[in-house]
Amino acid sequence: MNLSYTRKFMSYQTALQFIQQLRGDEELKNRLLTLNNNPDLESFVKIGAEVDLFFTVEELATAHNHDWAMRWLLYNRDS
Repeated sequence: MNLSYTRKFMSYQTALQFIQQLRGDEELKNRLLTLNNNPDLESFVKIGAEVDLFFTVEELATAHNHDWAMRWLLYNRDS
């Protein structure tokens, strides 16, 4: 496995970890909203780095898309 692929995969996993952490952590959500009342993806990356989770905007967008797709499959399996 090449190093570039490994780094991208790990960063994608880190972005997914951040999404999950943000979902359940009110203090982290408040920090994000204090930084920017209408946060953009850069704000999410900045807050992620503050909690030692490093990823790019592109990796966060990919993780978000996968997270939503998995949730859609889970909650719409009877549709």
